[in-house]
Amino acid sequence: MSLTRRTGLVFLCTIAYLGWLAASRFVLVMNDEGIYLDGGLRLLRGEMPYRDFFTITGPGTFALIAASFRVFGTTILAARIPVVWDIGIITACLFWLAAKLSNSMTAALAAFIYVTFSTPVETAVVANHRWDSGAWAILAGTLIIVATEAASEAASKNSSAGTPSARFSGATGFGAGIAAGIAAWCTPPVALAVAALGACLVIYHATRRLFVMYASGVAVAFAAGAIWIIRTGALRAMLDSLLWSSSNYLGANRTWYGSVTDGYANLLRGTSAGEAANTILLLAFFTLPATLPLFSATWLWKRPSRTVVILLTLGFALILSTYPRWDLNHLTWVSAPFYALAAGLIARSSSKMVSVLRKPLAVIALVVAGACVAMSVQQRLHEAARVTSVGNVHGRPEDLDVLATVQARVKPSDTLFVFPYRPLLYFVTGAHNPTRYSFLQPGMFSDKEEAEALSELRAHPPRLVFYSYMSPEAYLRIWPASDRRRLQMTGIETFLRENYQETETLADFKLLEAGTRAAVITAAH
Repeated sequence: MSLTRRTGLVFLCTIAYLGWLAASRFVLVMNDEGIYLDGGLRLLRGEMPYRDFFTITGPGTFALIAASFRVFGTTILAARIPVVWDIGIITACLFWLAAKLSNSMTAALAAFIYVTFSTPVETAVVANHRWDSGAWAILAGTLIIVATEAASEAASKNSSAGTPSARFSGATGFGAGIAAGIAAWCTPPVALAVAALGACLVIYHATRRLFVMYASGVAVAFAAGAIWIIRTGALRAMLDSLLWSSSNYLGANRTWYGSVTDGYANLLRGTSAGEAANTILLLAFFTLPATLPLFSATWLWKRPSRTVVILLTLGFALILSTYPRWDLNHLTWVSAPFYALAAGLIARSSSKMVSVLRKPLAVIALVVAGACVAMSVQQRLHEAARVTSVGNVHGRPEDLDVLATVQARVKPSDTLFVFPYRPLLYFVTGAHNPTRYSFLQPGMFSDKEEAEALSELRAHPPRLVFYSYMSPEAYLRIWPASDRRRLQMTGIETFLRENYQETETLADFKLLEAGTRAAVITAAH
């Protein structure tokens, strides 16, 4: 079987496994996913990012999810199709690249480990702009390498520009530019990787001709997105959002490289020696996104090939694009190039120590990864299933009970405000949010955003509110660099306290209903 066919098989196996495991899974605790699901639904209804609803990311992910909703319906499954596709693309590219640097057996092991340790928990395979941009950027890098190989083959045969090899090389470079442009529209800082790939083409004399095709592809993707933004009147609002992110997001979301919530020491607290040893073994694999870039830098001392240089450049540019949130999650989304590079290093090493350890390490990795897959499959088999207004879903029975209650209490015709951070509830209810904010993060949002949201609430008080109390300590645990003076939005808290009554508690949030005064105002509008 050719490498192309094996790569296609890896892609199909990945999307089949993840599709079954998580494409229809309802995860109540997942907060960020709701931002993109609610935004995709609002876009489907004719609203625009920036202009009609607040967002701090690029518009690409909203467009992808809205397109999936339009084709497959507004379901959890439709929302997850893009992310399952993303991980399938990343894994297939990783396999192809690792096979080029080593061999197919090593590449298969690297791909299996990547999928296993990148998607071990129920909150992993969910809609996120970082999965989207990572997939398109890694696809762009892979296509660049394919194009450079074709160009080298054409040059070695002294082929003219009109030969099939030369035409294939140019078309692939153009496709790489399109993919890179889409990646930047999903996550604007990934433009660093777009520029880095272009620089790789320029520094090698043999690939400079490809730069024109690559840049043309980037320009087409950029122009298509820009025309859409300009024609819908969202350009000024988008620029304002980017400026807002540079001054607000960077400060509140700063984390240490490779960090995890609560710190690593907390993972070992209160465990026995045996449990601690198991935890440390698992951490050795789960922290690969943070350690593999350091290990992959060893290539710099080995006169790296052009393929390795492109991968190193792409990988480190993607890491830079995750700043200031360099936690383990964000590193996972951009780690695929380093899996391929590490696989190549280990397979090619002539060191006696590496030769001795190569097989034992592979066996340990397979055993640990296999155990993790077995646990994921076991969990999936024991999940409950329900028919809901957002499609047939499965998940923890207690989560599905909450979903059923939420959908029974809130109808699509209702007005609803979720405070401060549970945007998934907008999507599963389909209710109308009277504000332009799907979430409000104390410690990151300024007085201006709170005042704007409060003004919209006063002008159009929602009939229902889902409210969660989060202590300042809880915010700092997740966002340790938050502005400690802004960890409570007292204006909105006061408005809710004066105008709403608690009617029910669901999980860790409360359902509030408008009191007499607020109900009169709501009816008047």
